[in-house]
Amino acid sequence: MSRGPPPKAAEQRALLEVPTRQKPEEAEEGTRRSGRFVSPRLFRPWQSEQGQLLPQYTREVLGEKHLACFFADLAGVLDFSAVLKAYTKECGQPPYHPVMMTLLLMYAYARGVNSSREIARRCETDLGFRYLAGGERPDHDTLCTFRVRHLEAFRVLFVDTLRVAIEAGLKKVGHLSVDGTKMKANASKHKAMSYGRMDEATRKLHEQVKKLLEEAAALDAEEDERYGKGQRGTSCPRNWRTRPSELSG
Repeated sequence: MSRGPPPKAAEQRALLEVPTRQKPEEAEEGTRRSGRFVSPRLFRPWQSEQGQLLPQYTREVLGEKHLACFFADLAGVLDFSAVLKAYTKECGQPPYHPVMMTLLLMYAYARGVNSSREIARRCETDLGFRYLAGGERPDHDTLCTFRVRHLEAFRVLFVDTLRVAIEAGLKKVGHLSVDGTKMKANASKHKAMSYGRMDEATRKLHEQVKKLLEEAAALDAEEDERYGKGQRGTSCPRNWRTRPSELSG
């Protein structure tokens, strides 16, 4: 005489059963739908809210050739003592790590992102920025203040970064041209670059960095005037809460 499953097992099985009305549509049918439009063409499944299993380390997602990885590696190459020695005593909350802030700003400027407000936003939404910031989210005032406070040391470190790129034979560092191929060719042709030639190359790097930092300072001042100092200047009104799916029509 057979006996039915124990009451507890029956309850567990009931919990696992999905009512028919809650079951998703067939994959093929679902991939043909796009919003209110039904297409005869089969698409790949897409769900923006779908959970994803990502690699444990962001660097694996970016790839070793990503510009953010180049700047991250500079932490073990450049001499940051000129920036670090400015912090001589403890007071208040610990500041963001100066090496992180330096690399983050250099990466942003190399990417053509000169606005401190935009850099702060990218630290929330851009994987390369988030990787360099180590998940930190410095606000625009903090970024701007750091640049101003360490301006001379920052300028020297930025030039040193471009020199590293030249030694690596790079033609560009993001949006910045270093013409490393041409300089290496000159060095090979003349066995060694003359002091005059090297000084000229260094002067051009300093001029490029000086111009870039002046543009960043001017843009921050312009946005302070437009949005108000200390204001983030978001693109959407703060009271904007309605989702498109909630709109009638």
